[in-house]
Amino acid sequence: MKRSIRSLKAALVLLLAVGMITAAGICTAEEPFTDESFQGNISTETLDAIIEKYELYDGWYWTTEADVPQTFHGREDKPGWTDSALTFGRGAYLRGWYGYRWGKETVNPRKPNDAGYGECYGFAQFIGYLLTGERNPQRNWKAYPSIRRSEGLQPGDIIRADYEKNGKKYYHSAVVYSVDGDDVLFMQASGGNYNQLRIRQGYTDGYVKNVTNIKALAALDGTTIYRYIPKDD
Repeated sequence: MKRSIRSLKAALVLLLAVGMITAAGICTAEEPFTDESFQGNISTETLDAIIEKYELYDGWYWTTEADVPQTFHGREDKPGWTDSALTFGRGAYLRGWYGYRWGKETVNPRKPNDAGYGECYGFAQFIGYLLTGERNPQRNWKAYPSIRRSEGLQPGDIIRADYEKNGKKYYHSAVVYSVDGDDVLFMQASGGNYNQLRIRQGYTDGYVKNVTNIKALAALDGTTIYRYIPKDD
């Protein structure tokens, strides 16, 4: 009898311990990345603050988690660089060894493992979220089929190109950083160059390079403008 009671007590203690561990696991489960400090003011000044906080400097690499600063990860001459591509080869990089700083489920649920959607596209998603709280702006913001239909560009807009030239397809997303008359600058990540950042630069998608003129951008085929429209507007 005593042995049975001791066995029962041991079983109860074990069940209690398992329950506490399970509860602790639930309580400490990883929460999705959040940052609401930039919402409510879509402007070049806000984008400057984002650049400083997350160290999104021109020429650096966007390769780590969303809330990890872009510090040295592999080479002193390439801040933010990780040596994953060097270790595993470019083929592994293209399968997503890095480049997914923004959740793949908010990028393209139909192609969650397509690295192209985790690079320039994911970077634009990240900036759009910081500005508005929307985790999937290129799906849920108001979409305009051309710059003419959007009546120009504004800071915080996302321009998405999807077109074919000379038998080759081009895809690129970039965030409008500033607009001054017909001159426009962007924030973007270069997926073709291991997610190197181009900040306060012209639009570059592989076919066109460093385009800073709105009229020249408007002449591109297959561009969509995504813009945040507050619900009360």
